[in-house]
Amino acid sequence: MWTERLKRALKLYVNYFVRRRTPILVYSMERSGSVALHHSLQSHGAFVIGAHYLDPQKLATQRHSGSAGWASKHIVSKRARAKVISLVRNPIENMLSTFAREEFGRLSFEEAEKNKGDQMSPQQLSDHFCRVYLQADRHLKILGWFENELQAALGIDVYQYEFDAIQGFAHIHEEPFELLIMRTELEDNLKAGLVAEFVNLPKLGMSNALLASQTSAAIKRRTPPGMPGDQAEYAVAYKKLKQHAVIPPEYLDAIVDSPYVRHFFTDEQRQQMRNRYGRHSVDQP
Repeated sequence: MWTERLKRALKLYVNYFVRRRTPILVYSMERSGSVALHHSLQSHGAFVIGAHYLDPQKLATQRHSGSAGWASKHIVSKRARAKVISLVRNPIENMLSTFAREEFGRLSFEEAEKNKGDQMSPQQLSDHFCRVYLQADRHLKILGWFENELQAALGIDVYQYEFDAIQGFAHIHEEPFELLIMRTELEDNLKAGLVAEFVNLPKLGMSNALLASQTSAAIKRRTPPGMPGDQAEYAVAYKKLKQHAVIPPEYLDAIVDSPYVRHFFTDEQRQQMRNRYGRHSVDQP
């Protein structure tokens, strides 16, 4: 483990201080598809660092990856030039994915074999999500990520800039940072083209290389970072939750009417969220 950490630290040092390469930060909230993007860039030789948290004050009190700490120290705190990519995912889908991973994905392999989520009825699973996640206000972390994390770290208020909700992406240039924001739901070939142009790569293929790098033993111990919930050991419970989740009106209104959703999604997409996760949806055949 220490050998791998030393190798990563040396690679960061050489790329930044010796080769003078401009770092690319895939800086995005958890479960937004950022890990797959990070590995895609890495497989193409880019000088890329992945992080969900870069605010120096938060990193000082919480445990996060060494790469995130390095980026916070040498780039964020010193206001050094960097290209930043952040992904925006349908917030309810992000919440369901986050909840499933936190609730079921950290179990041991033996525990996962007896996953209590698999034994719940669709109604019980939906009620469990509402009680454990929504009523505990855990959804506010996703809705406030751009203010409480990205703005706190980089000083960029994304809501002050226009976002083309139809096209699903935007560029922001606020020295010393260049920021590309994309919706996760965009087609992979479109995201690949946007990223390649943004970081000056001739071509980029979107891959999920991290899964191939995981040993079966590691997968048995825990869900690898970035693994889609549909492929994880808790896939049965996750798929059931996605299919049957119903959001109580007070929470659905708070989500759909939040600055996050109003800024990054069209009115039609917002209505689709209401139709999909509102209580009346359970009455539809």
